[in-house]
Amino acid sequence: MLDARQWPGSLTEYAENLLTLAEILFADPRHFFRSYSAAEIGRMMTTTTGSRTPA
Repeated sequence: MLDARQWPGSLTEYAENLLTLAEILFADPRHFFRSYSAAEIGRMMTTTTGSRTPA
């Protein structure tokens, strides 16, 4: 996860997926009490579909 070159797609898509994932995790405090593996976070980044709107 630290090397964005290993992710499929463009760097922009990677950044958008990472930001969407962060929004989901920050939306509910219960996420902070769960241990997520790198594989699980990777799965969440590739399956999470959400549209971010510019502020």
